[in-house]
Amino acid sequence: MTPPARPVRGFTAAQVAAAYATTRKLLIAANLDRRTLLGGPPTAFAKLLTARQRARFLGGLNKKGVRKGGYPVSTRKWVASFAPGSAVLIGNVIKVHGAMSARSVTESGMRVLAIEVNYVFGYAIERPHDPTDWMRLLDHQYGSIDFAPWDDPGGALEPWDRTIIGNAGVQCGTTDGYIHPDYPSDRSVGARQSGTAIHPYSTATSVPGGEAVCGRTTGT
Repeated sequence: MTPPARPVRGFTAAQVAAAYATTRKLLIAANLDRRTLLGGPPTAFAKLLTARQRARFLGGLNKKGVRKGGYPVSTRKWVASFAPGSAVLIGNVIKVHGAMSARSVTESGMRVLAIEVNYVFGYAIERPHDPTDWMRLLDHQYGSIDFAPWDDPGGALEPWDRTIIGNAGVQCGTTDGYIHPDYPSDRSVGARQSGTAIHPYSTATSVPGGEAVCGRTTGT
């Protein structure tokens, strides 16, 4: 899941390798941790964040509403988390496709090691107590995890999550940050879906990151 580590401007191969390893842990905690997926406390993800970002993440988990552009206020949207009681995972396999890469950037005069990520996660789920009502739901995480001594100038490199998670196969109009599956039996049609239909399995296109307005997809 992680590429070979090579030095980039201002950072050694060892630093890049460590950043790759931490990024991998963050991706797993955000998208594959079973407790988080089923709507429980996202502890695995929170403990990997820097102190400042962790405080923001934990403080915003229960907020509702949307910002300009339709992105939820709730920081629950930072992870893949089905609304409690809304889904049962089918089997133990979650399909993952994507890549990460390293580059050196400057942010506010500071040299930063940016790990660019672009991954699609595919979940086979069913409605609780109704195995005939099943579907595939997709999660697309893209953006960067930026490494710098954020909390301790001169200290070790720490991650700062600047990624976005979008979903295909979700209900329109939810504002709590959770994933609400749009099951075949009650699939929402049309009214809030807009724009050109995109291929949700492709990392070349981004599925909508907001939940107030749903983009159209070619199906899941």
